[in-house]
Amino acid sequence: MMPDYGLFADLKRKDLLVEAERERLANQVHRPRLVVRHELASACLRLADWIDSPKRYLQQPESGRVDWVRAR
Repeated sequence: MMPDYGLFADLKRKDLLVEAERERLANQVHRPRLVVRHELASACLRLADWIDSPKRYLQQPESGRVDWVRAR
């Protein structure tokens, strides 16, 4: 018995059309902005940037003489 490739192709095409329709409908649904997710991603990026270049975030002590006694 020979497999019917035409029938297989038709069934596969119908499955793909159903899946594409589901994806199309899912993309039409308005998704609320995920504020927490966005803020967490921003914090992660800032942390990664700080790890790569901490000099931009930390205040470097100034070189030179420091007088600890207040003059009157």
